[in-house]
Amino acid sequence: MSSQIALDTAVTRRRLVQVAGVTLVSTVVLGAGGCAPAMQALGAPAFPRVDTGPISPMTVAGVPVGALNGGTKPIYVAPPGNMDPLTHSVADTLFWGDIMMEHAMFFVMLMPGPELAGPRGEAERFQRQFSDHLTNLRRGRMGPGDHVTLNNRTLSLANAFIDYKARMEAAQTSGQMRSLVWPMFFSHTRKEAARFTRRLAQLNRGDASFDRREVVPFWADKMEEHSLFVDHLLEPSEKALKGVAQTAAAAFDKLEDAPVTSKDPAMAAVQTIIDFKTAAEKGIQAGQIKSIIHPALADHVRREAVRFKDELTRAA
Repeated sequence: MSSQIALDTAVTRRRLVQVAGVTLVSTVVLGAGGCAPAMQALGAPAFPRVDTGPISPMTVAGVPVGALNGGTKPIYVAPPGNMDPLTHSVADTLFWGDIMMEHAMFFVMLMPGPELAGPRGEAERFQRQFSDHLTNLRRGRMGPGDHVTLNNRTLSLANAFIDYKARMEAAQTSGQMRSLVWPMFFSHTRKEAARFTRRLAQLNRGDASFDRREVVPFWADKMEEHSLFVDHLLEPSEKALKGVAQTAAAAFDKLEDAPVTSKDPAMAAVQTIIDFKTAAEKGIQAGQIKSIIHPALADHVRREAVRFKDELTRAA
């Protein structure tokens, strides 16, 4: 465990594991007030805080949107303080449309062989359809009220993908299909798509707000499942890192079930998981963490964590 992860400040993997575990437990399980003593016992944090802001302004389809850092792709959000349903519709479609496209890409990767040619072909079609949808959005120009048409087109595509995910989940669960996709991964991606459709319907009603009573439980559940996936995708010999993933899963499970009285515990937890996912992704890319985690998947889950932080910042 003496190898070092390629970070801005070089640190040992053992140190990364120790600090990540203590930070997650103390912030979420013990409460924000328990973090300082635990961190003092270990000394300074061994991995750097990842600053995902500020929001960089840009224009897509004639609409002013913004982007955060935190991945190999822009993480699209609305400009600070913006409550325009058109702006949020464009930003959310750019972010979630790309996430949906990557879901399809992961299914293709995890459905090898001729016996899975049918469901793999369906996933390939969804990957192309979301890619084309995003290309058409970027090439177009939108004005007031056009978001409803955009959202309805997106809803049609997303709902078809939800149906596919539900069918695949049922087939994998029942043993009718033997792919490398866990039923939980089909469920995880299906629930993300369903939440995206609810968000589009909300924007069609003219409401661009975020409610932390919805934001925190939804994203805490997704962060928990990300951690469980990482645990099972690490090589069995990576016991310490698997322990961190298990600790993170338990911490976000508690956060999901806790009363949402403040943003503070969630904000501390999401910043910690962003920091850890960033360090882990760099370790994977450098070949210093043994796993079957594809770099695209590591980047995917990190961008979702950054989006969680942004939504929490905006949530009332």
